[in-house]
This record gives sequence, C-alpha cells and structure tokens, in this order.
Amino acid sequence: MKKSFSEILSDAWGVPKDVIMNIPRMTISGNKEIYIENHKGMILYTDTEIRLATAAGSVRILGKNLCIKRIRAEDALIFGDFLSLEYQN
Repeated sequence: MKKSFSEILSDAWGVPKDVIMNIPRMTISGNKEIYIENHKGMILYTDTEIRLATAAGSVRILGKNLCIKRIRAEDALIFGDFLSLEYQN
C-alpha cells in the first residue's frame, strides 16, 4: 500500500502519525474508560450511545450508563459499560 505524504513525513521526522495526520487517538482501559484525542465535536450523546466527529469520520460508542466525564476542544474522557466501538465514514 502506498504511503501518503503525511505518513512519509511522520516516519521521517519520528512524529506520531496522529499528530501529523490529525487522526483520532484512543486509549481504552478495559470496557469502562475511553480517552479520545483529536475529535472534532460531539454528534450524539445519550446514556447508551455517544458519537464524536473526527477528521477520519465518526466514532460511535455503544453501551450502558455512558457518561462524558470531560470534553475539551480536542479530547474527551468517556466512562460507562462499553459494548462496542465503531468507526463510521
């Protein structure tokens, strides 16, 4: 697969791809906590579904008792009982 210019720069400079390419970075702790960086805003928020916009599409989290503990301009911390995580274009 051919690399994009951003990927080539990232490899050459040793900079993480999420920084150069503005793609989401997610840190998942079990099925109870997700930290998402580089989001572009909230699309939907209920206690069973959260959807965040990203440069690569949207991220959809399904579960029970979902709660956004903290949301800032480019990151979000989400708690709950996660059932699934989906990328949508």
